[in-house]
Parts: sequence; C-alpha cells; structure tokens
Amino acid sequence: MFERAPAIGGAAVSDRDLWPGYTLSTASYVCSLLDPWLVEELDLHAHGLEYYRKDPYAFTPLLDGRSLLLGSDAAANAREIAAFDSRDVAGLEAYVGRTDRLGRALFDSFSDDDPRFDRFDAESQALLRGSAADLVERYVSTPALQAELVNDGLIGTYLGPRDPGTGYVLAHHLAGRLLGTQGSWAYVRGGMGSVSQALAASARSYGAELFCDAAVTRVIRDDAGRACGVEAGGTVSARAVVSNAHPKTTFLELGEPAALDAAFCAKLEGWKSVGPSLKINLALGELPDFTCRPGKNPQPHHRATIHVAPTVDYLQKAYESARRSGESDEPLIECFLQTPTDPSLAPPGKHILSIFAQYFPYDRAGGWTPAKRESAADKVVASLARYAPNLPGAIERRQVLAPPDLESKFGLIGGHIFHGELLPGQIYEDRFATRTPVPGLYLCGSGAHPGGCVSGFPGKRAATAVLRDLAR
Repeated sequence: MFERAPAIGGAAVSDRDLWPGYTLSTASYVCSLLDPWLVEELDLHAHGLEYYRKDPYAFTPLLDGRSLLLGSDAAANAREIAAFDSRDVAGLEAYVGRTDRLGRALFDSFSDDDPRFDRFDAESQALLRGSAADLVERYVSTPALQAELVNDGLIGTYLGPRDPGTGYVLAHHLAGRLLGTQGSWAYVRGGMGSVSQALAASARSYGAELFCDAAVTRVIRDDAGRACGVEAGGTVSARAVVSNAHPKTTFLELGEPAALDAAFCAKLEGWKSVGPSLKINLALGELPDFTCRPGKNPQPHHRATIHVAPTVDYLQKAYESARRSGESDEPLIECFLQTPTDPSLAPPGKHILSIFAQYFPYDRAGGWTPAKRESAADKVVASLARYAPNLPGAIERRQVLAPPDLESKFGLIGGHIFHGELLPGQIYEDRFATRTPVPGLYLCGSGAHPGGCVSGFPGKRAATAVLRDLAR
C-alpha cells in the first residue's frame, strides 16, 4: 500500500505534531458507518480500536435563552421537547421509527455487488429523492427540533434543506450500526486516526507492506490495456491495482484518459464535486460557556454535537446566500468537543473544539486567499460567540482548512469530503463502479458505492471483487 502523505489514513488521521500536547482529528471527527463486520473480521479491537457512544447526541442553543438537548434517555428527551411542544414527543418517536427503517435499508445495501436504487420501495425512493426538510417537517413542528434533525441531510452537501435529494443524505448519515443501535454516532478514542492505525496494524499482521511518503504517479498498463502495476518512486508490478483516490485523480491524473471511452470521460468531467465545507480546529483554554446553559465545567451538552441552526429557513438562507456571494452570511455550524470524554487529546485543563461549517464553497468567486480563510473563520467564531460569549477569549490556537486545503492536504478534489455529491444521480448505480473500464483496476474510495463517512464499505466491496476476479 502506497500513501503519498507522511501518515496513513487520508482524512481519518490524528495529528500529534501541529500543537504540542494535542491530538487533532484534523478532518473527519466522528464515526458511525464503519462496518461492524470489518471490525470483527479484521479484529480491529485487538489492534487498538476503541470507540464509545456520543451521548447526548445533539445540542441546539438559542439566542432567547432556551435550548434543546437530545440523547439516549427517552424520558429526558420528552422533557426537553415538551418544553417547546408536547405533540413533538410522539412526532420524534415516529420520525425515528421511519428514519431507522430507511437507515437499515441503506445499510443492508452498502455491500451490494450490483447496487441499484430501485431495490427500495416506491415510498422510500420518494423520501430519499425528496428534501430533508420535507421528511422532517411531516413529523415535528418545533423549529429548533426541525433544524437539529435536518442538519444530517446537509453535511458535506452543496444544497439547502429544502432541495431535492437531501433526504438521501439525511438517511445516509443515519445508516450506521457500529454501536449496535441504528443511526448512533461514536467518538474514537485517540482520535479518528485510531481507525486507520488499527486497519494498518491488522493489514500488517496478514503480511501487507505499507509505505508512507510514497506517492503513486502512474498506473501502469500492459499491452492488452490491463492495469499491471504502479510507479511510486520505482516500478511495482501487481496482479491488481486498487485506488482509494478520487475518481478524477485515478483516471485523469494517474491513468491514461485517451484510452477511456467518451461516455466515461464525460461522467468524470461532469461529476459534481464542489465541496462547501470549512473545517476549523481550535485549542481552548476553557470550555465554551453557553448563555442558555451556563458553566465552564464539563456538562452533558459539551459532549453533544453543538448546532448553530435555529430553524430550517436559517439553514436554507445559509445555502442561498453562499450561492449568491460565495459564502454564507450566517453559516450552518456544528461543533464537537471530544476532550471532556477523552482528556488524553489535550494538555490538562485544555480542550479541542472541532468545527464543521457551511457554506464556504471551493469555487467561490475570486478564489480563496489567506485573508478570506481567516475572515471565514472569524465569521464562524463570531457566530458561536453569540451563544457562548467566552469563546473568542478562550482560543489559544487555530487551524483553518478551507475546501482548497482539504483538496491539497487530503486529495479531496474540489474539497468535497465524499469524493462527490451523495445525491440522486451520483449514488448507487450512478456512482462509479468498483470494477472500472480498465481491467485489473478497482476503486475502493468514497467515489465508489456507497460513498463517504469512514465506512470501509468501498474497500470491502473492492477486496471482494479482486478476490473473485483473481479466482477465475
């Protein structure tokens, strides 16, 4: 295995070198869709993988002094929701039942050798093709609850909550079974790089050879047009070549585009891969002190995903303003504080705030400059400070990764965290196939079914295909 970066893992890495004493989940930050079968089959726990449930799972502070905190305690959830609208207690239960069924159906399709969207019934197809807002609003009416639920339909996606297709993105984020509970999310102890390190250790135990700082520059093809090796500082022959890179990188940079047919080239050129996401990592001297739930001591809401998203309309406006001006006037923000439950990630008394913000698109007019990066980060921090006024003064270090940085650092073309939009037209049979037009060359990255979210499914499907083909 050849990795161009100094560390294995792509966007699932833990950086211990940026700030002394800190371990940063630089890009990906939480885990849910990782295939439990892979965890067991590759004995990843024995190789150091440890994860635990993110609970409570969602916290939305509001400027009027109220807030909404949801977790695994059904009675506590009912009290939180009833403070807004008691009818939404049953509404949320019905919503969870429906999205659990959708999530299970998606999960059961993620290993399919021949993924087909028409495997779903007509009602499910309609929900998945529809908008996240339509799905949520049919069950609950409290604006803050609607926005909290809708958020899963927007992550990594350059659309608003009322746009068709975001229903699929929402269901995709609720498909995970890693913790044995449908749709729940986990923190990985030691940061997300622990997933990659456990996979690497398991691979080495089976005899795999892994090389870092070893960029592949070309996929070699024999006279019959079959992939038969790579150039990575030298020539390496192989019976099969499996690429975890973005499809555009695989075929247009490492391959021979002239040898591909016109239809496949048109698919590559037309692939929607403009990322809207800004990642900010902050080292804090103290925890955020939220006006609606005061205190700098660790509290349940500090363990949850923190949302700045008071209404669905707020989120739709965030998208539409980015389309007009190049970035959101008032952005979608979700934040994670793993340090209250894993203090090993920071020096004593310190914390890491991981921020994921939209919409700050890769293709903004005038491009991205250092000043625009810092201005975007300032906007996000100022927005959070409306809810936690101590935050600006608590920041001791800051890392800002705009979409071009995600592209250059992790090979995410267009800064898109999923190797392209996870929307109808780019999912299931319309995503790139594991077996490619080049015999002997396979895709195992997020550009192949079922897409992104640190799942292992594209790799599992590629390994299965290679084994079957070599056995023929």
